[in-house]
Amino acid sequence: DFCAQFRDAVGPRLGNITGAADLRPHLFHGGVELLPGSQLASAGVKEGSPLTFVVTAASRVVSASGDGTAKIWNPETGDCLQTLGTVGWEKRVTLQGRTLKTGREMISAAFSPDGSLVLSGSVDCTAKIWDVQSGETVHTLHGHRRRLRSAAFSPDGMLAVTASDDLTAK
Repeated sequence: DFCAQFRDAVGPRLGNITGAADLRPHLFHGGVELLPGSQLASAGVKEGSPLTFVVTAASRVVSASGDGTAKIWNPETGDCLQTLGTVGWEKRVTLQGRTLKTGREMISAAFSPDGSLVLSGSVDCTAKIWDVQSGETVHTLHGHRRRLRSAAFSPDGMLAVTASDDLTAK
């Protein structure tokens, strides 16, 4: 089946790419994980359906949230182990008769290859590097003119890349 073939093909390569032996690939359609043995059609997957590929460390997962925080989770128990950041503010702005919400919501969060840092991207056009042990912001990266869509570390952890609605990657 496709899901098992995908994991068999990708799983062994993860250690070579990241240097971490405890990483596991996951494939999602919407909010549903496609487990080995599952049928794509029964999960609603059709040709052209978007799938999400996620790599998790066996012991923890990081998520970005609309409340302005990133959370580190235990994937086995579902327990939140740590919260990075504080609940974001929300402001309403009226433009051309339409009321829009603005804030600090996080769009993306990723671990560094060694798991000691988290990189987050937000709607406030910034990326932040967080120290996982202390929970503190190490550095804030500025430079985009519109909200960030994605943020990730390079495989060696020496670089960070961000993608933004301003149509740039930095």
